[in-house]
Amino acid sequence: MSKSIPPILVCVVACVALSAFSVAEPLHYRLASDHSLRGKFKDGQCMDYAIALSSRLTAHGIHGQLIFYRWHIAKSEIRGSHVFVMYHLPDRTVWIVDNEIPHPRPVPVGSSPMQMVFLLSNTPSAPVEVELEEGLNRLSYF
Repeated sequence: MSKSIPPILVCVVACVALSAFSVAEPLHYRLASDHSLRGKFKDGQCMDYAIALSSRLTAHGIHGQLIFYRWHIAKSEIRGSHVFVMYHLPDRTVWIVDNEIPHPRPVPVGSSPMQMVFLLSNTPSAPVEVELEEGLNRLSYF
């Protein structure tokens, strides 16, 4: 009886360790949702996150583009810039994510980059003026 306890204990420990890793979500989803990725949920670090994620996605054969834009809250002096990651999967779906949301979002077929900006914010329209950074966007494929 005492000889069977170590193998059973090893099996229990292995099962507990493996259950800590979820394989239910696809790889791209887990990569983009990784809270330990540099810049995730950190104010002003959208570029750090976009570069870190695009590097990880590329290492797994997933390619896409960084989308840059400037924003300005109407009737105020509040303005800034942002970048998010758009990537394509072999099944021809398109996904977007940035450092401010917990998980990537699927993009409806035929969506423009401007529609993706508002899809990220999860609001149909806001009193925010948005201008895409076309010069940067032409160069930002990974």
